[in-house]
Amino acid sequence: MVVKKFVSLLVIAAFLIFESSCLMPGRSGGVQRTIKKDAAEVNRIDAKLRIVNVITKEGRNVPFGAKDPARFLPDGSAVEGTTAQEFSLDHKEIKIIRKAKSGRVTSIESLDGRIYKVISATEDADRVLFRANAPIRIPYEDIQQIWIRKTDVTATVIISLLVVGAAVGATFAIINGLKNIEFGPEWESCPFVYSFNGEEYVLDAEPYGMAITEGLKRMDWVEMSGLREVGGTYRVLLANELDETQYTDELKLVAVDHAAGLKVAPDIAGRMHTFARPVAPSKAVDQKGRDILPFVSDNDLVFWASRLEEKSADDAVMRDELVFEFPKPAGAKRAKLLANVWTTQWASRSAKLILELYGSSLPEAYADVDRHGPTYAQVLKWMSDEEIATMKVWVETLSGWKARSMIYGGAPVITKDKAYVLDVGDVPGDTLRIKLRPPVNCWMVNSLAVDFGEDEPIEAAEIAAGRAVDPAGRDVRGNLAATDRSYLEAVNRGERTELAFPAPPLKEGLERTLFVKASGYYKIHLEARSEPQTELIARVFGEPDFAARHTFRDYLKWEAALRAELERANKR
Repeated sequence: MVVKKFVSLLVIAAFLIFESSCLMPGRSGGVQRTIKKDAAEVNRIDAKLRIVNVITKEGRNVPFGAKDPARFLPDGSAVEGTTAQEFSLDHKEIKIIRKAKSGRVTSIESLDGRIYKVISATEDADRVLFRANAPIRIPYEDIQQIWIRKTDVTATVIISLLVVGAAVGATFAIINGLKNIEFGPEWESCPFVYSFNGEEYVLDAEPYGMAITEGLKRMDWVEMSGLREVGGTYRVLLANELDETQYTDELKLVAVDHAAGLKVAPDIAGRMHTFARPVAPSKAVDQKGRDILPFVSDNDLVFWASRLEEKSADDAVMRDELVFEFPKPAGAKRAKLLANVWTTQWASRSAKLILELYGSSLPEAYADVDRHGPTYAQVLKWMSDEEIATMKVWVETLSGWKARSMIYGGAPVITKDKAYVLDVGDVPGDTLRIKLRPPVNCWMVNSLAVDFGEDEPIEAAEIAAGRAVDPAGRDVRGNLAATDRSYLEAVNRGERTELAFPAPPLKEGLERTLFVKASGYYKIHLEARSEPQTELIARVFGEPDFAARHTFRDYLKWEAALRAELERANKR
């Protein structure tokens, strides 16, 4: 029982050893710091665990109500809860059917004593087909992902964990409400941008990931899907919630007005592309030929990630390989790829692991990147070759597989759709085949879709902040007005800047999609005093897949330490 219980607690402890609070709706209240709990306290956290979604290894999403969440069984062998399910009963198996005055079936009691609260039902001469809320038990070994809601007086936190057999890959969190989180080992990221949705602030964007020094500064455009106009104003928070100093050079909103029902997504240069008829893949398989379509066909709670129970840091190839097929119109020359693709916590953490190798030579390495010296060129080549922070999009052509675009990652907490334009003029036949080769435990694929149509007309307008106030109460609109190296600096974890943007009038018949446009970089807080590990640095930049191998070894050490800690806690 100890071992079974430990397995389920491994899922929980990776993320739930914390308390959090948030900004309450309509006020700019305080953000409390993370409080880390000892492993011995994990059992009490286990008792409070609220599971709102379970994703099976086949890609099936089993939702549970926030008011009636699922729970782990005491021995950790399964998740049990109540959810909507499909049933078919012969009339001979039914004791009584209760109906409302309208004739709608409200409940069914079977002869064996089960009572179903019916959502919808269809009757014929022999059977009753119905959908009802009923208990379900999902064995632990069948679970791929778990979504957890942690609610207290001031905060709601939804966390996703990747569960693969006996191994646990801690992948990402989607958080509603402002908070700080410690995910086992610290991970590195970028600023968090929160939208006010009329009731509360929700985490909505994580721009310019992996811009870890000024020489790598870049502009990013991210959809703010939670942002709503309140009193003619859009309200936004810019927050530093990690152990790093963040330098934001420019921050504006971009309002894109367009025809109803049209999807709009930016490319890496900020050009807005429209998707009137995005088509999901007709087929998607991994390197073993397994069907992964249920994980990647929709932008939902279900995503593909590396099957870590199959991986070893000593594998000859430290990559997965995913191939997607899409129907292609005859004569198509261009395809717009709509990608919702994430980097994992461990891909983000790789930046810190590599920087630590430089030791006392790190300041000079930073300086060389910032002046675009040899180290800068080395880093850019490494990013392209190793695909930990960026990932090539391969297209199958008449002359073989060709790299036609590059997906930018760097957002382990939240990401949004991005557009990538692909040249498909040399793709034969009526099928477009796309390949991704993500390094192990570094990427998650939520959804891919393509649109072969031309971009439709839009009206886009940049909006500068009408109000921007830093934690000291200073007006910092000038710092955020343009990319001019007049940075807004956030040195300490917990710092946040409050912004308000005037909402332009929306023309009748159009819909609006909002984006944050942000430029900047960040510096991870490190103790750069040790001797440089020149041999390992050379392997990072010169040995294919070494960085992914190095990062995966770090993950395995963390997992082993957590296992040992939890086993000790469960024996007490």
